[in-house]
Amino acid sequence: MKNFKPLLRMTGFAVCAGLFFSGPLAAESLRDAVRSAVTENPRARVHDADVKASALELMSLERDYLPTLTATASAGGYYYNDPARLTPANNNRVSAGLEAGLVAEYTIFDGYRRANAVYRDAARVDGTIFGLLDASETLALNAVEAYIDVLRHRQLVAISNVNVSRHQDIQRQVRDLVDGGRLPASERFEVDQRVMAAKLTLVQVREALGQATARYEAVVGHAPGKHMAMPGVSNLPMTRDAFLARATQASYRVKAAETAIRSAEYEQDIGKARDLPQVVLRGGADVGQNLQGVPGRQYDAYVSLGLEWEIFSAGRRARDGALTMRTVQAMAERDKIVREVRELALSTWASYHANIERTVLLDRQLSAARQASNQYQTQFEAGTRTLLDLLDAERAWFNTRFEDVSAEASYAFNQYQLLAIESRLAAHFGIKPAEVALLPDFEARAKSEGAYQIFNTDIPTLE
Repeated sequence: MKNFKPLLRMTGFAVCAGLFFSGPLAAESLRDAVRSAVTENPRARVHDADVKASALELMSLERDYLPTLTATASAGGYYYNDPARLTPANNNRVSAGLEAGLVAEYTIFDGYRRANAVYRDAARVDGTIFGLLDASETLALNAVEAYIDVLRHRQLVAISNVNVSRHQDIQRQVRDLVDGGRLPASERFEVDQRVMAAKLTLVQVREALGQATARYEAVVGHAPGKHMAMPGVSNLPMTRDAFLARATQASYRVKAAETAIRSAEYEQDIGKARDLPQVVLRGGADVGQNLQGVPGRQYDAYVSLGLEWEIFSAGRRARDGALTMRTVQAMAERDKIVREVRELALSTWASYHANIERTVLLDRQLSAARQASNQYQTQFEAGTRTLLDLLDAERAWFNTRFEDVSAEASYAFNQYQLLAIESRLAAHFGIKPAEVALLPDFEARAKSEGAYQIFNTDIPTLE
């Protein structure tokens, strides 16, 4: 497989070398740029905060597994007129009263609502982590694209400078010939027009370089270094079918969509739990002074086992149908994402191989164009070629070189795009999932270790 050719061709372009080799202090590798984008871009911090918030919301479900303890207290003036219950001395008068109580409640059985709520939220946490990992792939690919684009435009500026210099050399030669009477004066106007066109192209390319630099700073977080180089990529997929299979199986987008399906299924189970008995253990104690109009202090305590079972309520069928449709919706969303990943994979695969062929053909065309331009120069000096022939040959060479640089850049980007579609671009640059604050294993741990054990997870503090 062909490696990405250096973006700087040495033949005829030694003047360009200063753009790329200016000293180690100004160097920035593609790996450094990608790591900076993935770890420092505000979008990465947004996703990181979302993951931690989702995990903390899951941790808050621990309250459903532990007893609740409620304290109450009240004090005030009370009036009672109840001669059948109160003595004449205590009846029909206002008295001060105090009361304090403590109630404990613990759910023994709830139709597995709590467990399914944990599984649901654990799946959601996994989904947000997969979203974070997918965002890292996107940021890494954006950084690669910005890096390649800066390199491409730097070379195009260098090529355009050489193009201007070449036309100015021809311009000086034509002026000498016109002054010597060997060419008509109109030839001077023709070459002047071509020099202006070459300078205009240089202005446009410099403007594009400025825009590429601005995008680089937005993605990576700082200005590009002066010394930049594009390494080749190894371990690329060899066949289209293998690539498609790995892309759909490994895609973080697909994995996030699959967690959404399971989350919807757990939501269905939570709905079913509402139709089962709820068994609650309650206990409490009260202490009061002058309660219910009776002087003196009073104490009460109780322990009870309560059963609640909603035998009938309207709308159950509609509720269950809605939850089922949410699951169907999540499945359809997963299928849609799979198709999108396949489409992107097929499109990138086609572009990748087309750019391989394009760069080979353009290399050959470029060599022929350079030879033709050199030959036309010799023939022009001998008087067997016109100035227009020479200028057209120079333009053909420049256009081919321009297109060749863009094709090489596209080919380089396609290689990294293949890795991103397989969700392994960040790992390619040493940014592994282990470096993410949380791993997408919450649902598996909750199912294997027990729903309550998930609350032992240590959630890093938000910074």
